[in-house]
Parts: sequence; structure tokens; C-alpha cells
Amino acid sequence: MRFRMRAAMTVEEFQDALGEMLDELPTPLLEDLNGGIIAEPSAKQSEESPGLLILGQYHQDHYLGRFIVLYYGSFAYLYGIDRNRWLREMRKTLRHEIRHHVEERAGLRDLAREDQVLLRKFLEDSGEQ
Repeated sequence: MRFRMRAAMTVEEFQDALGEMLDELPTPLLEDLNGGIIAEPSAKQSEESPGLLILGQYHQDHYLGRFIVLYYGSFAYLYGIDRNRWLREMRKTLRHEIRHHVEERAGLRDLAREDQVLLRKFLEDSGEQ
């Protein structure tokens, strides 16, 4: 997904802000996050609902390890020039994805189930299911 619009920050500023947010977190939460946190320049559309943008994802891969991706392009599309909104949503998204990581390490799937319930509700409410 490519689009032209004004954004509250550049990709580099987005990466810097993510770094500052990571510094706020206790180090043990990031243990075994061996693939790190990636600031992806593009936007990400949901596979279940192409009109729905994804802000972040937690991944676990046999070869690449555990990592988190935040999608700069999705933030740009949704939040435009409102820098304070970007920062609030980035922090919220980062912590959400870190919770996926912590739960996965503990063998839990509570947040994954919550996400599925919210997605189903969104699809039902939007008439896509």
C-alpha cells in the first residue's frame, strides 16, 4: 500500500521514538526477542479485511526468531500530522505486541484470543462476515 500524505514524523523519527519507548521498558520483558523490533516503512493491510490496517505484529519464526514489526505507513495513513496521537498509539501498539511476546514465552494465548474476538466483532459490525 503506497500513498502520498503528510506525516507527523519521518521513518527515521519513528525509529528514534520507538527506541526511546523501548528504553522505558524493563529489560526482562524483551528477553528472547532475538529478532528485535522493526520499523517497517510500508503500511500493512489485514488479510481478513483489506480495509483494516495493522499497526503492529508479533512474529515467531523457526528461522528468524521472535520479533515485532510496527508499520510506519499504517500510522501515517491513520494519524497523519497529529504527532501526539502517533506517539500515544505507537506506545500502546508496542506494549500490545510485547504482551504477545511475554504471553507466548509463558505458553499463554489470552491476548491472541482477545484480538480474534475483536476482529470478529469488527468484521460482523462492518458486514464483512
